[in-house]
Amino acid sequence: MKRTSKTADLLKVLGGKAVSGPKPAVPKPTAASHASPRLATKPRLQRRPPPKATPPLERAAARGADIHMWLHTEDLKLIQELAVWLLSQRKRINTSLVVKTVLRAAKTGPELLAAYDEAVKVDARLPRKDRAPKPHNP
Repeated sequence: MKRTSKTADLLKVLGGKAVSGPKPAVPKPTAASHASPRLATKPRLQRRPPPKATPPLERAAARGADIHMWLHTEDLKLIQELAVWLLSQRKRINTSLVVKTVLRAAKTGPELLAAYDEAVKVDARLPRKDRAPKPHNP
């Protein structure tokens, strides 16, 4: 009696042809002499995987409040002066970063109080004691 093997049974099912393992990829020869240099294809570079997204909780914690500020011309000149100085220190900066930087560098003391008093003098929203109230014309 002949012994059957699993391999022989599988070969019968597949049509009697043995399937070999995967063949190594052989690059097809290209006719470089007939192709123009402009049409020659460059090998494709593999793309980097996309950067990992930060979890939404971290983004929400780092996000600030949207505010609107009116600045006088003198204030804008000071911000521009600070931005130019920071640029000379090889720091890329914008108006918002200048304001954040100055807030973090500010210390309480007589200099801060003097700067506040100077800012109040030019702030038109606050009533000044030396200015008489304007009469309302109905």
